[in-house]
Amino acid sequence: MECCGHLSAFNILGERYCREPDDYYDKDMRASLTRVVDTGAYFTYEYDFGNTTELTLRRVGKTKKRFLDEKIAVLARNDEPKYQCDYCDKIAVQVCSECIYDGGGWLCEECAEEHECGEDMLLPVVNSPRVGICAYMG
Repeated sequence: MECCGHLSAFNILGERYCREPDDYYDKDMRASLTRVVDTGAYFTYEYDFGNTTELTLRRVGKTKKRFLDEKIAVLARNDEPKYQCDYCDKIAVQVCSECIYDGGGWLCEECAEEHECGEDMLLPVVNSPRVGICAYMG
């Protein structure tokens, strides 16, 4: 979801975890997940406090590394949404980064060529919660 280095935070059981915590309100984001979230528990993640994208996450399990130098990967996948063009029945492949704030802007290839905001405002439709926000291109 990272696109431009915006600030982000996890909200877990009423506590806020940030990369640069405030001395009074926030905790350090580098906290161990196993210490702050039980298996099965839900928590939220906020990205970009100006154009905030909020996700609800759930810890589903724990695995052990076999070797000290082995990396751990967080695995997740959202279901890819299909957006219909605002002007016809085709599947949208572009989104207008201006019109999306009014709840529209989804365009098929043909309608994108004629869109009034212009080519510079169009972003590709990608499988991400950040589609159409900021300058996110996947």
